[in-house]
Amino acid sequence: MAVCGRGCGRKNLGAKIRNHLLLVLLISGVAVGLLIGVLVNPAVNRISSPEKKATTVMLMGFPGELLMNMLRMLILPLVMASLITAVSGLNPTEAGRIGRRTIIYYMSTMVLAALLGLVLVVTIQPGKRDKAGEQTTDRKVQYRNLDSLLDMVRYEWRVC
Repeated sequence: MAVCGRGCGRKNLGAKIRNHLLLVLLISGVAVGLLIGVLVNPAVNRISSPEKKATTVMLMGFPGELLMNMLRMLILPLVMASLITAVSGLNPTEAGRIGRRTIIYYMSTMVLAALLGLVLVVTIQPGKRDKAGEQTTDRKVQYRNLDSLLDMVRYEWRVC
């Protein structure tokens, strides 16, 4: 009879899970999110009032907005740290050549974007009305305390 050694899956299952914990948590998080979405969707669709439905959808999307804001805050420091690390490993002549190419690329794309913007503004003419007497109806936007509270949490990091 064979003795269960290193190749046995039962003894090393815990070690494999510990080694790949991030992957396991990611897959389980996706599964839980999918399950919650499938279970909650019919209940949200049964809400008859448009205001209550909009509030429910806003409250359910709020944690996702916070996550995306946190990820946006992480991107710039990570990119800058990787650029600084990469440039510090180069010799000065290579760094100067790459810097010149980067500046030329940046300036040329900036000029092309400005020209494209000017051409589109001249051709499309945004803000110009078709009829001179046409009146626009402005709806009054009603703000609730919940909107103010969520905005305070959402945009607190911009104040600092």
